[in-house]
Amino acid sequence: MKYLTIIAIASACLILNCRMKDETSWNAGNEPSHSTERVDSGIQREAEAVSPWSILTFGIAKGYGNDTLATDQWQVEGQNVREETSSPSAQNFVPHEGFVLVRDCIPDVIEDMRYFTTNNFMGEKVDGYHANVAILSEQAAKQLKSAADEFREMGYVIKIYDAYRPQSAVNHFVSWAKTGSQKMKKEYYPTIEKNNLLSRYIASKSGHSKGSTIELTICYKDTKEEVDMGSHFDYFGPPSHTSFMGPYPGGNVNETHNKNRMLLKNVMEKHGFTNYRNEWWHYTLNNQPYPNNYFDFPVTDH
Repeated sequence: MKYLTIIAIASACLILNCRMKDETSWNAGNEPSHSTERVDSGIQREAEAVSPWSILTFGIAKGYGNDTLATDQWQVEGQNVREETSSPSAQNFVPHEGFVLVRDCIPDVIEDMRYFTTNNFMGEKVDGYHANVAILSEQAAKQLKSAADEFREMGYVIKIYDAYRPQSAVNHFVSWAKTGSQKMKKEYYPTIEKNNLLSRYIASKSGHSKGSTIELTICYKDTKEEVDMGSHFDYFGPPSHTSFMGPYPGGNVNETHNKNRMLLKNVMEKHGFTNYRNEWWHYTLNNQPYPNNYFDFPVTDH
């Protein structure tokens, strides 16, 4: 049956080829040369792009012929013949040897990379951030996926504020701390003098540059709304300490907020991360693979 079908296809191809020749001859004798782009039949144009013999060869090579000519690979719509192929996967991008894009491991991750924007304590985009994408070491991403899977079962998805941070970004933090700019003081460090940030909060080296530290929160899976932690990301001061409870200028961390922080902490620690006690959003992989390296490749997805 297979060979009879192939013979039938071959016959159809011969007939189609003859019709193409007839149309081509008619076209050459009756229309100017630019009419090979005719809309009414388009046969001449398609004959130049794909011959019927190539279709037959493709069908035989792929082993089709029982019922159809590879209709899942080739679609004939009027006179248009095209091969169904998928576009190159964005997952092929490798930011650096030993590192991955978190979105390739956790497709439903929400990326809100604050240092790619002006919505941060400096109020300006930070050097080294060229895309809204989170990057981690392969080992950290693998463990984060395990945590994200558990959060998902509980009705949450993770939202990332920062992950791998290039040394150039850290240098930018330091240089900014030495300037007089304080346009984001009210939102991020209302009770702290800027000249104290460098000694207490900003250092010349960051664990983020080792590639296994992440700053994140959780959101409700259905609405993507952040779970309320009582203080926002990168708020400088005691209200951001993981165990803090009580009022502070502009807010209050209550028992519900504390439970939310503990939920984040318990799941992250269960999957191999340790919390930095002064920042409820800050976690570092235990036994990180590059404890002595400070990388400086850019944050990008292309």
